[in-house]
Amino acid sequence: KYVYIRPNGTGLTSLTSQGIQVCGGKGVIEIQAPKPPKGGAVKFTAHIYNVSGMLVRTLPLQGTEGQVAVPAGIYIVKIGTAIEKVVVR
Repeated sequence: KYVYIRPNGTGLTSLTSQGIQVCGGKGVIEIQAPKPPKGGAVKFTAHIYNVSGMLVRTLPLQGTEGQVAVPAGIYIVKIGTAIEKVVVR
């Protein structure tokens, strides 16, 4: 007898599905958003949490790229309702 477990969604989407790339580097988190349509502007706020759920940084971004220095560890980056996990070395 087999049991099939269907994963339930959390209601959160990944940032990569929205075209936003989040990369962990040596002591930094880099965020790249797609270029806006001609004449448009990219404005968003990235909330960066540690694995304990504590808000580490809030980064308002204007433009397509942003970078924030953080200690080594695992972080969760949230923009709107989209999230992405990232490892910083």
